[in-house]
Amino acid sequence: MLSVPFEFVAGLAEEFGAVECFWRESDRSFTGFVAEVWFDSLPREFAVRWARVVGYSVVVRCPSSAPGRFAVSVPCVVPLGSVSLSAVSRGSRVQLSELSLEELFALAEEVGSRY
Repeated sequence: MLSVPFEFVAGLAEEFGAVECFWRESDRSFTGFVAEVWFDSLPREFAVRWARVVGYSVVVRCPSSAPGRFAVSVPCVVPLGSVSLSAVSRGSRVQLSELSLEELFALAEEVGSRY
């Protein structure tokens, strides 16, 4: 799995018409943080593009009250900081890769050009 900078998530969210994007702590994310991305309409294209670029899917929720009708939580690394990950548990299949923001955008363009 890729450790994706929040700035990349926010840029991709803006490209797909998100109404709001911010980050928060998460006990369930492998990075310890998630970007909360809000959309007024079902963000199918965002979710598909995200899965193609980083290699894993996201869950789209429809909360009762929010800045938009649909929300997506995306694991990310917070701006201007780093996340200290604890040791991976024995038998875990998680593999982390760190890419620079430029490398991540280049990967997104390369993957996007194939589809």
